[in-house]
Amino acid sequence: MSSLFDTFRDATILQCSFLENLLNLDMQDVSSFSDSMAEFFSPSPKNKFVYGIAAGRSALALYSFLQLIQNHFDNVFPFTLEDPVQRHYRKGKNMGIAVSGSGETMAVNKYIDDMIAKEGEIKLITANENGTAYKMVNEYEKGSILMLSGRKKFTTDKESRSRLSPLGTEFELEVLAFLNAVFADIQSRLSGICEPSCPEYCATIKDFTENAKLLININKNHLEYWFNRLFPRSGRYVIGGVGRSGLVARAFEMRFTHLNKISYWEKDFNAPSFQIGDVYIPITGIGNTYEAIEGTMNAVSKSADIMPITANKSSRLASFLEKRGRIDDIIFIPVKAEYEELFSGDTRSTTWLMSDYTKFRYPIFEINASIFTNSVVAVGAEFLGIVEAGMRRLHV
Repeated sequence: MSSLFDTFRDATILQCSFLENLLNLDMQDVSSFSDSMAEFFSPSPKNKFVYGIAAGRSALALYSFLQLIQNHFDNVFPFTLEDPVQRHYRKGKNMGIAVSGSGETMAVNKYIDDMIAKEGEIKLITANENGTAYKMVNEYEKGSILMLSGRKKFTTDKESRSRLSPLGTEFELEVLAFLNAVFADIQSRLSGICEPSCPEYCATIKDFTENAKLLININKNHLEYWFNRLFPRSGRYVIGGVGRSGLVARAFEMRFTHLNKISYWEKDFNAPSFQIGDVYIPITGIGNTYEAIEGTMNAVSKSADIMPITANKSSRLASFLEKRGRIDDIIFIPVKAEYEELFSGDTRSTTWLMSDYTKFRYPIFEINASIFTNSVVAVGAEFLGIVEAGMRRLHV
């Protein structure tokens, strides 16, 4: 039987290959996607609306892209499944971006149908060309489809990867990386550089991949210590994070449910007060966000454990745990040398919304944190003796 570190390493290597797969997409398809998005985002005095149509972890991958849109364009407003299409519809000023690996998510297909009924433009990212969503969009005049191939729910080789990439992790990671990389290409086109080979997209995917491969070099002894602190507990798991780190946190929390653990996202309305035996896992790139520090103080006051995932070794969070003799309870996500300065220092923030740095940078930390947490789930399934079929029974 492989060690926990071997499982982590193999799962991480596999996920790095998922990123590399994005370089094998037909660049004509990527270019077409970018062109249409750039045309929609082009300056206009009138407000425009983008609907993110997705559910579950696929939605969290898409919402990272919606945050980029909101941060970069003053008159383009993103909405989600919580906002009915009819509420904000403006003829000629709407675009729907639907994400569904299976193409069979009922809520997603309902919103696709609403967009079609309103004659709005719709883009679908899927993995199943036999799915209902594919058929709906393919038959619609204003619809377009981008296929992400690989090991998905409906492929025949799924069992060969189920141990290292359970429950559709590949599709969600590829959606996250693709949309963030294609945003770089969209910006290039808006500035007048329209290369059919999509050099900005390719360079960004390569950068994400190089950064992700650094995860393989995390110290083995430290990782195995962290795993053995994380999994054998009867207490509850509370996962925290804000902004795009919060999206990673919510995706990670979902998987603890699939591992048959009692877990909460920190901002859930039903999140309980901490108690002895619980663990608080804040995910924060900079390690100084107000919410992460407050959550840590709250957890400490109730004698819960704190096991952060961050990139900043000089953060207030790291200093606090080091003084308590718990520095080994922190996982430091590695980033390339050129990005280290972005994740350094102990600058105090009153709220994450105040940081232009947070708003406009690409998700270097968040993609690595996504890969890391996905690999942790694979380790957790092995540690707890849970197979993918068992996780699927717990999947909503």
